[in-house]
Amino acid sequence: MNKIFFPQGTLHINDEQPVKEIAFSVCGGRKPAAGWLEMTAENLSGIPELLAADKGINYYHAAGLSPDRVIGDGDSADRSLWKQAVESGKATVFPAEKDQTDLQLLLELLPPEKLWIFSGVFGGRLDHLLSAFETLGTAALQNNRVIVMADEREIAVFVPAGVNIRFYPPAEESPVAVSLLSYTEKSKVTVTGTKWTLEEKELTRDNPYAVSNEMSETEKLHELPHISFTCLEGMTLFYIAG
Repeated sequence: MNKIFFPQGTLHINDEQPVKEIAFSVCGGRKPAAGWLEMTAENLSGIPELLAADKGINYYHAAGLSPDRVIGDGDSADRSLWKQAVESGKATVFPAEKDQTDLQLLLELLPPEKLWIFSGVFGGRLDHLLSAFETLGTAALQNNRVIVMADEREIAVFVPAGVNIRFYPPAEESPVAVSLLSYTEKSKVTVTGTKWTLEEKELTRDNPYAVSNEMSETEKLHELPHISFTCLEGMTLFYIAG
């Protein structure tokens, strides 16, 4: 089981596999808050590998961090930071005129045996957001693996069948919203600890109704209140806002 400590709560990933080392990547979408990024990186278990896609190097720098590896064409990165990465041998440079996005190129370099976590993938233009969503969702589906996306506002996890996710918010806090979105045409899920529970319920991609749920008042009274989600069939996006 992997535990990921974010400032807004802790994720427990129960997939009956040994604890994995983490590959943590920051991309060039919405900038994660510097304090959030610093705290998250400091609390990653083991010896995490820190990676940046292009402008993500700027976000690391703002948080007082330096990535281990950088990829991209450098078109949106700070010139001095990009130059330092190239001169230090940390950068894998691609031409600006290319078919793949920086995120897609990054995926080809990530170690498959590690747990992948991405920040800097939310917000910004809709086309960029949808491209990142489909790119990461496809990678999760094809490799039957968990992929986590997060910043200080949102956490989203692609969850394949047979995996249980538990989310523990900080004491006396609860998520603004909890949503479930089927990434495959159909998925089957169970979720507890919420106002509206689901038991082996089928979700479909073309009817995304299981959104804006919340932690139940009864669950908030427990010693360790949490939300438990299990994907039984297909692949589902488990989403936390706040």
